[in-house]
Amino acid sequence: MMVRTILVVEDDLPLQYVIKFKLVKEGFAVIAVGSGEEALQALKSQPSVLIWLDLFLPGMGGWRFLEMIRRSPQYKEVPVMIVSVLSDRERIRKAFELNVVDYIVKSENDLGYAVGKVKQYYERRGQ
Repeated sequence: MMVRTILVVEDDLPLQYVIKFKLVKEGFAVIAVGSGEEALQALKSQPSVLIWLDLFLPGMGGWRFLEMIRRSPQYKEVPVMIVSVLSDRERIRKAFELNVVDYIVKSENDLGYAVGKVKQYYERRGQ
């Protein structure tokens, strides 16, 4: 079976730890970083990942990171799942215009829901 790797981009370290723990428990390989800059570096070494992206990040924010990889021929097709506190329709619409596979609002869904969405993403691809 193919290794299913998730790049978790979350600056809240306790939350990052819990996300990583839950994903590893479900059989995923996890690379966890706390900023957009670190995510770009991780992507260079591990381009075939699903990205779990928070939008509020220090330095390069999640939007800028997403826009940057979508402009890159090398990364424009990398699947991105946004998991954010931002819930306004305009931002969600903008995210889907940038070809995200899902947008999960933290306040409306628990972590188990988001992990389930990751599993569904891979199941739809037969992985």
